[in-house]
Amino acid sequence: MTLEFGHDMRSQFLFDTKWRNLNHGSYGTYSIPVRNAKRGYTKLTESFPDKFLRYQYINLLDNSREKIAQLVNAPADECVFVENATTALNTVLRNLVYKEKDVIIYFDTIYGAIEKTLASVVETNPQLTVRKVGHGQEYAYQLPMSHPEIASAFSQTISRLLYEGYNVKAAVFDTVVSIPGVRFPFERLVRMCKEYGILSVVDGAHSVGMIPLNLSQLDADFFTSNCHKWLYTPRGCALLHVPKRNQHLIRTTFPTSHGYTPLESANMREVLPESDKSAFIRLFQLAASGDRTAYYCVPAAINFRHNLCGGEDAIYNYIRENAQRGADMIAMLLGTEVMDDADPGIGLKAMGSYEGSAGQEQVSRRWIGGLRDCALANVVLPITILGAERNGSVRLGPGGAGSGGGLSPGRSSKRQSSPSLGAGYFAPPQSANGIEATMIKMDEVSKVVNWLQETLISEYNTFVAVYEYHGQLYVRISGQIYLELKDWEWLGGVLKALCERVGAGEFQREHSSSKPALSRGVSELDLEKLGREVSHISISGNDSSKVVDITAGGWRRPSQGWS
Repeated sequence: MTLEFGHDMRSQFLFDTKWRNLNHGSYGTYSIPVRNAKRGYTKLTESFPDKFLRYQYINLLDNSREKIAQLVNAPADECVFVENATTALNTVLRNLVYKEKDVIIYFDTIYGAIEKTLASVVETNPQLTVRKVGHGQEYAYQLPMSHPEIASAFSQTISRLLYEGYNVKAAVFDTVVSIPGVRFPFERLVRMCKEYGILSVVDGAHSVGMIPLNLSQLDADFFTSNCHKWLYTPRGCALLHVPKRNQHLIRTTFPTSHGYTPLESANMREVLPESDKSAFIRLFQLAASGDRTAYYCVPAAINFRHNLCGGEDAIYNYIRENAQRGADMIAMLLGTEVMDDADPGIGLKAMGSYEGSAGQEQVSRRWIGGLRDCALANVVLPITILGAERNGSVRLGPGGAGSGGGLSPGRSSKRQSSPSLGAGYFAPPQSANGIEATMIKMDEVSKVVNWLQETLISEYNTFVAVYEYHGQLYVRISGQIYLELKDWEWLGGVLKALCERVGAGEFQREHSSSKPALSRGVSELDLEKLGREVSHISISGNDSSKVVDITAGGWRRPSQGWS
């Protein structure tokens, strides 16, 4: 049984009826069948703790590795699970051995936690240097850029470092950048790394479940992706793929645990049962105590996508269309534009009424292979920042993701500018619908960003990431199978009203009304209701009409399918 995408699909998720989930990309979520599977695994764990945690969990973990390996087309003995992509990248970067004149290169749109990871690695390896792509070059890196331009900036940075006598040890780059949310030419960059003899470290936090992957064909040196963002597993669950040729480089997990094998033989007690698995697989088999039920839910998540959603391609296509068509709709309502590497205005001209199949196909073809070939999109807000500098920084509100501040100098602007935007990049523009853009000062940006995000939650029961990039405010939206275009039409109206309130100076006033609701402690939540919901779940209950099949994705009634 396959369900229709859109609002009907909300019934398969756990959202409150008042909540409109427009920011799937930050934390992800999972379906009711996956929730039921997770409950089943928790029940198994707590029913026989030692039996399960010493012996039974291994088969479940191996099954999950096999399923995720099939999904991404990689050997199962090259795939392990960690809690999140940040953990995976820390594991890789802290295991590598660095020599004098070694350098790691990265883009200034790197995820903020990974930029800090690089800073920490340099602190413990003072012989190591890190360098941003485009730093000190005439042709610097600044979005929007086409994929060939990004690759060119990457190549120029490598050439310059080699000329300066450095050894480029590794390059860290994304599949889909978090902020701004755009598709990166990671396949091309991996090939370039091979040509230069550089280790490719791919941050695919936004990839599994969002875009097609063939890791055997990609053949990156290290690849990670969160499963809890787009694959619909519980948090935290991430894939780490390391080809056999590089597994010897990963000596330890963080923290070091039972799977570690010292270089020098020592009389140490072994906790893990004997196994013919590789040292790499055993290393990650038990990396300290923790709740691993999210890992075991991978088969349930994949089955949900296949049985109820129509398969991977159907999901990929819908969420990309939903995000990109929705972004064009919001931009039209605001009189602004979408971050794009294509010719200005193509999206709006092709969209028409947003319902015509010919227009949809034309836009879809345009998205293939560019920045917008993903389920994230970025829309300019009609707010002009006076005195803005193109310094490469990304400013976000609480819980945001992105670079804490760029060092790359701004290149000549390639930001697409629709004729309807009038006066240009830093002058106060007039939007297509005749409404003058709001103007704020540079030192007011953080306050405006925080006010917008808090107000979205407290007054509208939704959230989208608001951020400043190169002197312009954007919102990032996430397409999903439970959303429709009318959700983005609604958001466009909300954002228009909020920008007008910013212009009236409302962000300057204490926004106290939302703070109690946003900061309520867990003790104040309706735990009684949650308790009633959970208490009746049982693996071997008296209800003979209900059957649990964990590997198939949760509770099922034999005659009714999924429940």
